Order: sequence, then C-alpha cells, then structure tokens
Amino acid sequence: MEPNPKLDVAVLYVEDEATTRRALSQPLERRVRELLTAENGEVGLALFRERGPDIVVTDITMPVMNGLQMVRGIRGLAAGTPVIVTTAYSDTKYLVESIEIGIDRYIFKPVDHEKLFAALQQCALVVTAARELRRHHEERERLIGELQDALAQVKQLSGLLPICSHCKRIRTDAGTWQQIEAYIRDHAEVDFSHGICPNCLKEFYPAIYARMQGGGCPGEAG
Repeated sequence: MEPNPKLDVAVLYVEDEATTRRALSQPLERRVRELLTAENGEVGLALFRERGPDIVVTDITMPVMNGLQMVRGIRGLAAGTPVIVTTAYSDTKYLVESIEIGIDRYIFKPVDHEKLFAALQQCALVVTAARELRRHHEERERLIGELQDALAQVKQLSGLLPICSHCKRIRTDAGTWQQIEAYIRDHAEVDFSHGICPNCLKEFYPAIYARMQGGGCPGEAG
C-alpha cells in the first residue's frame, strides 16, 4: 500500500512565480488525482469556470488579477469550494479580507510541504463528505421517482371497473368493450401466458383429465 495515497480531488494551483509554481506542482501532482495550474487570478478563474476543481490553492499578490479577487469570483460560482492561500505577506488587510471571503487555510511562504498537504487532506475530507451527501441525495431522488412511477402504475388499475358478467370483457373509458387481458396489458407492465386450470380441464376435457390423473400423458392414445 502507498505510504501517501493520492487524494481523490482535483486541485487548482495559482502562482505567478514560475519557479515556485514548478517546484510545488511536482509534489502536488503526486498527492492529488488532478492538478491544474495558472499563472494569475484571471487565468485561474477561467480554469475554474471550465474545469470546476474541488480545491483551490492560490498566492495573493499576482499581476492582472490577484488571488483574493479571483477567490471572490470563485465564490460567486461555487461558494463552498475550499480555498488555501499561500503568501509571503502577513499584512492585516490581507488577513481581514481573507476572513471576509471565507479562506479555509492560510499558509505563509516559503511553503512547508507537509503543512500544505495536511491542509489539503483536511479540505479533501470536506469535499468527499459533500460529494457523498450529493450522491445520497441523488439516489434518494431517484428512488422517490421510481416509487412515484410505480404508484402511478398502480393507480391506473385502481377504482371500479365495469366488467361483463358473461364474457368478462371490461368497458373502457371510451365506452368500448375490451378483453380483460388486453385491458390490463395496456394499463400495466404485465404480459400474459395462457394455460388451463385443473377445474376447467376436468369440466371441458374430461378424457385428458382422467388420463392425467392416471399418470398417463395427454398425448397418449386411449
């Protein structure tokens, strides 16, 4: 068994410094199912829209669009996505803004890989739990749908059916008379196979009945 099995999550990693991005991307790729990388917040936001990753790891200070601006955009698309911020700054304004937009983890540079992976693992637990909850909800909705369909089928055959006491045909809503087998087949998922019960066999085919009672085959000559 692998000492550090991959987490079943897709991660978006946004970092403008190419050297730092490459250095952290390699260990990340070994620890997560899928890794997406971007060099600034604008590219990161576009990737998020396109691929919908489970977790975002981002720097704050970047050209074009900074990390916190990107996260605000992500929150508008998927409010519950866990976000881990990596930054070299401990400026109070960044910390306050991070709290305001709901940053899940805050890791200072230079990034300690084990601290980052521990944060990722905690976020992955949240993602997995939410995924399982969605799966149960979808399964519940599917079962409810199947039950409603089944009840609809049952209701098709409920109520009072006008039936002829002689030929046993059923009068339809259109006023026509229909064989009971045909009526049930049209109103339920039922197919019929025909045979003959012992009482009818005895009444209408006494010779065959007698041979069967004597242990012979119906096709034997008398």
